[in-house]
Amino acid sequence: MTRTDVVARLQDRRAAGGTIVVAGVGSGLTAAAAVAGGADLIATYGTAVYRILGVPTALAFLPYDDANKLTFGLLPEIVGRSGDTPVIAGLGAHDPRRSVEWLVDAAIEEGATGVTNEPFAGIYGPALRAELEAAGYGFGREVALLEAAARRGMLTLGWAFDDDETRRLCDAGVDVIGAMAGITTARADGDDAAAAVDRLGSMVEAARRARPESIVLLHGGPLGDPPAVAAALARTGADGYATGSSAERTPVFAAVRDAVAAFRAVPPRG
Repeated sequence: MTRTDVVARLQDRRAAGGTIVVAGVGSGLTAAAAVAGGADLIATYGTAVYRILGVPTALAFLPYDDANKLTFGLLPEIVGRSGDTPVIAGLGAHDPRRSVEWLVDAAIEEGATGVTNEPFAGIYGPALRAELEAAGYGFGREVALLEAAARRGMLTLGWAFDDDETRRLCDAGVDVIGAMAGITTARADGDDAAAAVDRLGSMVEAARRARPESIVLLHGGPLGDPPAVAAALARTGADGYATGSSAERTPVFAAVRDAVAAFRAVPPRG
């Protein structure tokens, strides 16, 4: 499926009033399950590998692995289990040993239809972000990665952490804009959750002003279950949601726990 075909399909779903869902997965099993559930797109990235290991997602942003190597290791498994559903590869543009063109070519070779800028410098504090940007390895290089992917005919999903990043993605012609609230957490109280949704809403508005036809998705922060996502979509006017732990770690843990508990409850013979 070409980039044009995928964008047209997403626009048709939006026009029909449907919620666009991108499923972030870290295994072939969860990719197949997401496809069976009707995901519009499958995304895989190094963060999901850590999620599958059962450790905090935040560990994926510390220097214990080569994030791009993790993604390329996953892609054959994910592509093989995703059928006709397009797969997006999360690539770290900041790798000083690989050009963004090399990363895009490698993703194409492994069967990816699209590229997204994950891991992202935006997950870090402003001091580190500023250092990376000044050296040419910050958000600007993430935009360059997405532009390189578009030149090769790939779908692009760009994640932004604020209004300025949102506008830069729109100006670069990124196909799908992701408004990011950070790592998904159940610890946000009412005030923090409301503030996070307000920030997401501001990014949605920034995207609409920059490019009215923009497809905008939400992710992270307090958006950990369908009711929270429904409320955020209604409040912000975004077009959909990208899952992560919310449709992989949390439901898998609960399903395995309940299945084992049910087997333990089976009466013994005799």
